[in-house]
Amino acid sequence: MQQTRSRLILAAAALLAIQVIHGAIPAETDAEGYVGLVAGAILVIASIASLVGLVRGREWARPLLGWTGATVAVGFVLYHALPIDSPATNPYFGEDEIGAVQWTPVILAILIGAWAAWEAFGRTTDCPAVSA
Repeated sequence: MQQTRSRLILAAAALLAIQVIHGAIPAETDAEGYVGLVAGAILVIASIASLVGLVRGREWARPLLGWTGATVAVGFVLYHALPIDSPATNPYFGEDEIGAVQWTPVILAILIGAWAAWEAFGRTTDCPAVSA
């Protein structure tokens, strides 16, 4: 049980870290709007809450991490990784100022979000409760 709890805490910390890193890296694009800022802020708050809840052994923290991770993974695909230009997206494809520095945290956010969702939802048989 403790090993599962440690994996959940690690996934939550990694999810929070990659979101903060992504937000700290400048990315000049033509489509930047408030959708990413507002949704990103909500997801950072959810990541903080899930991390604190997991450290404190709260039952609600595991599903919160799972939903937050899944939302981050899908959200980053829809918002940055697909070449769909709309008022609710900020695609990085075709932008002159977007390079490996900007793409790396996007790819990592997708992977870490999926990992966090897997740790929360995919491993439920080895630890029905989070508390140690």
